[in-house]
Amino acid sequence: MLIIKIGGSVITDKNQYKKLKIDNLENIINELPKKDFILIHGAGSFGHYLSEIHNLNGGILNNEKYFSIVSKDVLELNNIILDKLIENGINSISLPIHSFHIVGSEFNTNLFEKYLRLNFIPVTFGDIILNPKTGLSICSGDQIAFHLSKYFRPEKVIFVTDVDGIYDRDPRIEGARLIEEIKGNDNISFGKRGNDVTGGMENKFRVINGIVKLGIPVYVLNGNEKGRLFNAIYDKEFVGTKVMP
Repeated sequence: MLIIKIGGSVITDKNQYKKLKIDNLENIINELPKKDFILIHGAGSFGHYLSEIHNLNGGILNNEKYFSIVSKDVLELNNIILDKLIENGINSISLPIHSFHIVGSEFNTNLFEKYLRLNFIPVTFGDIILNPKTGLSICSGDQIAFHLSKYFRPEKVIFVTDVDGIYDRDPRIEGARLIEEIKGNDNISFGKRGNDVTGGMENKFRVINGIVKLGIPVYVLNGNEKGRLFNAIYDKEFVGTKVMP
């Protein structure tokens, strides 16, 4: 089985509140398999936009209203994605992690396993969750990918991002080179790239390293380009980065 994580920046415009990139979303869903995978999606501008403005990573701090709005907005995005999946013949079930996971507790994979056995595709997403220290905090889709990888040990994990893959330096710098294959413990320099309350590529690479240490290869590719996800899923050549154990 596979774990596929679609970045929020691929399917939304993070600079505009609740702005969907519908063509990208439809193209990506058309390339997905029909069974035997778990789908994770980012919140994009349905979550990050207000989270950044109101510093929701800092906990409650009288932000209950905006936590409620962000939770509602991300569920709205999730429902849009479910509609598109079902339209494409992918029978999907939403599993919002705020309904069963608390910071510091063991990640419960029981529901994921049961739905997979019934040939459903579990769909989850970066979400607001209970935090014993701060009241609430944000759990990124990347973190979820690690927890699920640790239990299911998929054949591979695919991160669909808004860049071609992992570069040897900030990709905005002239001369930056795409790394086609890398070992998980190699050192890479990262520059900040836009606003992202869950950490951007540098934090993503930390999560990727954790997955690779489990013996699982990780692919990073650009979801703005048609065909790349399909090729990565079916072990064809693709433009992107393979991070190998």
